[in-house]
Amino acid sequence: MNVLYLSRAIFPSGATHTLSIMRMCQALADSGHRVALCGREGTGASGPDLFESYGMRGTFDVHLFKIVRWLDNRFGRRLFLPSLALALRSHRLFRTFKPDLIYSRLTLLELLAVPKHLPLIFEMHNLGHAGQPTLEGRLFRWIMGRKNVVRVVVTTNALKHHLQPIFPDQDIQVARLSAEHPQAIADDELTRFRDANLRGKQFTQHVGYTGYLDDSGLRGTDIICQTASLTPHAAFHIVGGEPDKVAHWRDYAKDYNQHRNIFFYGHRNPSQMPHFLSCFDVVLAPLQLRTAPHAPDGLNMSPLKIPQYMSFAKPIVASDLVAHRELLEHDRTALLVEASNPSAWSEAISRLLADNKLGARLAEAARAAYLAEFTPEQRIQRILNGAPGLNRALAPGA
Repeated sequence: MNVLYLSRAIFPSGATHTLSIMRMCQALADSGHRVALCGREGTGASGPDLFESYGMRGTFDVHLFKIVRWLDNRFGRRLFLPSLALALRSHRLFRTFKPDLIYSRLTLLELLAVPKHLPLIFEMHNLGHAGQPTLEGRLFRWIMGRKNVVRVVVTTNALKHHLQPIFPDQDIQVARLSAEHPQAIADDELTRFRDANLRGKQFTQHVGYTGYLDDSGLRGTDIICQTASLTPHAAFHIVGGEPDKVAHWRDYAKDYNQHRNIFFYGHRNPSQMPHFLSCFDVVLAPLQLRTAPHAPDGLNMSPLKIPQYMSFAKPIVASDLVAHRELLEHDRTALLVEASNPSAWSEAISRLLADNKLGARLAEAARAAYLAEFTPEQRIQRILNGAPGLNRALAPGA
């Protein structure tokens, strides 16, 4: 079937939600659907280069629209002008692309352009506008009640629990984020990559983090630095982050890098992540608990990195948080530790580095869990199968 993914996200961007959206489009295309992504145009790569920047094969269409500056300012955003502009620009796609299904995330008034007869699946990673007594909240609930929303997709059981009282009659499906199947890397290729890219070659044990960086500490970059100072026998590699964020944490790390074992790499093409992950002995997910009205169980509770770590059969040390407990089981698929305790992190890492059998057991169990629950194919099935009103669109040949 023809699936139009509608989002106000800006492409390209280092924000993790844009990678999540691109992965979803790729998974839908790989499942045999004709897919078009409609979003906002940023600065940087476009066309084939856009797919390359996200490490995608590019078997779907992308339609990006530039919102003029005089609409996209503080005043314009208060009047929802960028959203209305994207709604108008995307309207032509309903005529030319002829979608059978609208899939949407990070939208509000953009949904006004969606014809009422078209089935709509809306994905949410937090409460967003749904639970807010604001104008945005009232608009969101009004729009959701007047469109043909056949399913709301969430990534955690906790979020489903919060949404059910708000949308008591809505079909809400939990579909956790997935990761693509890991690519095989030849030994000589990995050796060349390691020689050319991996720092800290004086160390024999390597601990890694891959993903977005912020400057608030939400993603636990400060915990990694503090843990490195307590773990002098291992190198700590932090892969990801825009230049300003890397500069912030590199300056912060000066007080904790007495062993010269902290290395920053900045943003790298997602296609390089398999190579980095293959170099690491232990991988980290040090997300910290920060709640907000739209995220009562914590911000950023849909981590992309966990399924990818699992797919590569890597021993994982992760924060003991609600979102991680939905994905990981302590001492079976990972070691879960107190999120803000560097000593606990160092102890868990050292335990894994000293006990190869324990690391192998956790890694194998994580890989098995990935194959059972976190592949792209399984996520697409959970999202589409059984969705009310999609039977005709999902019929063979549709």
